[in-house]
Parts: sequence; structure tokens; C-alpha cells
Amino acid sequence: MRQRSTKTGLMAAAVLFGQVAAMAAERPDWRQLIVCDGPDAEAERTAIIGAVRLLPRLPSRVAVIDANDARPEVRTMLLRLDAFVTRHSPVVYLVAQSRLLAGARANSSLHVHALAAVIWHEMAHVEGADEREARKREQALWTSFIRDQRVDPVQALRYLAALDRRPDDVVLAAR
Repeated sequence: MRQRSTKTGLMAAAVLFGQVAAMAAERPDWRQLIVCDGPDAEAERTAIIGAVRLLPRLPSRVAVIDANDARPEVRTMLLRLDAFVTRHSPVVYLVAQSRLLAGARANSSLHVHALAAVIWHEMAHVEGADEREARKREQALWTSFIRDQRVDPVQALRYLAALDRRPDDVVLAAR
């Protein structure tokens, strides 16, 4: 009888160990995944973790950059963006001065969800999607937030309408 309980105990320990290992594998190393520094680093990291947890899967890396560290001509361009990616890199860059990131840092649920949608859009580019496809993916994620009642429906529908009316959509439609 003693041998059976030992086997049962070993099996239970193995199952428990497997569950703990699986939980550890699901829990990313946020310090490796999200790179930010400066005075708002902890608030930025918290906001980005909140946004990334809303995604169907994790990005390779998200990094916050300060537009003030860029050359003047680049800074002007960066200050008009919330996020971007570069060719041949899996990193999604967020602009520290982005109003979207500021709202997420302030713990606005709408902004955290919108940040998730923007990160999802940029992840689509990392995977090779053109602007039209990246926008489709962003809008699909945002629509799922509305459907699942994760965001205020009035504000969410306004944001969805704004996504549909982006200024360069006319240029994209002409192509």
C-alpha cells in the first residue's frame, strides 16, 4: 500500500510541476519584452503590459522612444506618431510623447485598449502586412473589444469611425 501512495504522490508532484512550468512559460519576462526608461518608465511599462495582455498573442518586443532624443527633422515626424516599426526588425516602437500612451499611462481603459489595437497594427507590419491589411487587423481587434463590451460603446464606436476616416485612406483607396 505504501508503494502505491508513493507512486500517486510522485504522479501528483509531476502533474503539479508540469502545471507550474506551464504557468511560468505563459508568464513573459516583461522587462525583456517591454523596454522603457526615464521618469515615466514604470507607468509606461504598466500601461503597455495592460495593452499587451489584451492581444491575441505577444509581440516580440515593445520599446518606448523619446522623440526629444531625435534630430529635429525626425522629431517632427515622430511627434505625429503613436507607434511605428522599422524594416527587418520585430520591435514595435512607441513614442513617449504620444497622447495615446499618455492616456494609457493615466490608466484610461479606452486608451489602454486603443494602445493594444495600435500595437496589433504594428505587429501586422512586422509580419509583412501592408497598411491596408494592418488597418484591417487593427479594426478587427477594436471591433472585438466593442463586441465583448470591454470598452465604453459610445467612445469605442467614435474611435472606430475615426479609424475609418484616417486622412490617408483616400490615397490608399486610389491604389
